[in-house]
Amino acid sequence: MGRVESVESGGRRRDRLGRVVALLLVASVALGGVAGCGGGEESTGSSASEGLPEEIVIGAAIAKTGILAPYDASIAAVEELVDETNAKGGIDGHKLRIVQADTRSDPQQAVVAAQQVVEDGADVMLVTCEALTGDAEATVAEEHNLLNFTLCENAPGFGPPTGSRLSFSANPSLLSEASAGASFLYERGVERPFLFRDTAYVYGKAHCSAFEQTWEHLGGEIAGSADIKITDELVTGQVSELERSDADAVIMCSSPPGGAAAIKQIRAAGIDVPILGPSGFDGTFWMKGIPKTENIYVTSNGSIYDPPNPATAKLLGKLKRAGVDTDVSTNLLSAYAAGQLIRDTIEETNSIDGNVLADALETRSHNTIVGPIKYGEDDHYPTRTWPIYEYSSGKPRLLTEVRPQFEPRYGG
Repeated sequence: MGRVESVESGGRRRDRLGRVVALLLVASVALGGVAGCGGGEESTGSSASEGLPEEIVIGAAIAKTGILAPYDASIAAVEELVDETNAKGGIDGHKLRIVQADTRSDPQQAVVAAQQVVEDGADVMLVTCEALTGDAEATVAEEHNLLNFTLCENAPGFGPPTGSRLSFSANPSLLSEASAGASFLYERGVERPFLFRDTAYVYGKAHCSAFEQTWEHLGGEIAGSADIKITDELVTGQVSELERSDADAVIMCSSPPGGAAAIKQIRAAGIDVPILGPSGFDGTFWMKGIPKTENIYVTSNGSIYDPPNPATAKLLGKLKRAGVDTDVSTNLLSAYAAGQLIRDTIEETNSIDGNVLADALETRSHNTIVGPIKYGEDDHYPTRTWPIYEYSSGKPRLLTEVRPQFEPRYGG
């Protein structure tokens, strides 16, 4: 997914956290000191020693409007899980309920939205699919000892070791995604890939960096690289650089619309080498106008057009029948997995205490719609096999699955 993030280095993270703290102070004043009261008067929360509240509230501080809204629409998968759980009696008789507040795709408003769901009684929290905004919300959740999951974020920097200890993602790290993609191309005989690096976002820069690290580890050679931005409509110069490089593959470290425009121009120039993109290219919405879709590959959690297993096929089919847009399936699957992890750890611990739940997630594996997930103390992204899809027919078709064998470093 193409997250809307400011480009920042590890050395600037302290400044960003300082800004988050400032935002929290502003939000606290705006809400009449909500941050200091541990939730509103109507909160149904309880301490770990008190067991579960009568009703377990999942607070979703997500984008209902703005540029991030299409990604946070994956809340529909969590709503489905809540309905399924409640239909079976809830968690030991305790029903689940979701309360939502709109971040408006704005990091400053996200802090207010996070405080609002706390005021509305949140016992756990769901945060947006964008790293900087999600981090701001996670800071609020941590202050109230609330376990929090991002709906779909996988760009580095969310959760430990630099972020909140109570923050988790059910979506594997972008670094592992890039590593799996590199192994896939290397095993298919690619020798000299060319990188299209989106410099507008952490997403593009981190993806290309991780790919390069893995490619170097495999003993391969990079043919060259060119910088683009997601807002670029024309990349004529970059395509010319690709032509001169004599590369035998393209790594598109971006997402639509800019990444899709670049792919269209590469194919229009008669360059038919394989193109590999991250999960931001899941679905078919971005393919309009691309003359040839052969040799286009995408890493993804799974696709409605060719689900990787019966469980994902059943869930995505159910969501589609309910009127949910399932074209971009990868985010729906990670969001549903996040809901499963929240539900199952509450059930096994009989607690909503954030630290108790985090301990459970770090010490044992849990089964989810995307496979078994277990976290480490310093890494709250799961590591697992990545499905690889090809688009030879104009729609994603599952080709193979690759487990990363090398772990790139963020900023390495």
